[in-house]
Amino acid sequence: MMTPPPSPSANGSGRILVGVLVCVLLLLSSLPGLFQAAEGLSGRETLVSGPVGTFTPVDRSCNNGGCALVGTFTSGDGSIIRQDVVLSRDAVRLSRSDPMPTAIGDVRLGPSGFFRTFAYTTDYSWQWAVTKGVLIAVLVPVALLGVIVGIRRRRARRRP
Repeated sequence: MMTPPPSPSANGSGRILVGVLVCVLLLLSSLPGLFQAAEGLSGRETLVSGPVGTFTPVDRSCNNGGCALVGTFTSGDGSIIRQDVVLSRDAVRLSRSDPMPTAIGDVRLGPSGFFRTFAYTTDYSWQWAVTKGVLIAVLVPVALLGVIVGIRRRRARRRP
């Protein structure tokens, strides 16, 4: 009588593949938090050394968390003019029905990002952004790891 071949999960290479996939999943789950923390640090740097100017809103970009203003940044001496700049880091939250504000002064222009350039007002709380990013980068993978360990323990109890 022939014995059946071992299942892929019992195979050493199958376990290695699952381990690698779990590690990749844990790393990917920390990326949103790392991006949030990097954004906070970028805002901090911008508040210290970014060019100062006026932000003139043209449009708004809305999602479930509120609306971000999109407009034109003009430096105080007029040497820097950037369009399609996002001022979403202001302490004032806007909704879709709020009237469009007029020009906002004392705004700092951040470096150009992958998709857009951000501007920050002096009331931007970079500490909260960094703290939130670090918490997300740590807690999401830990929670995901807890789920994975729980699933493995449940499967181990079901096996004869």
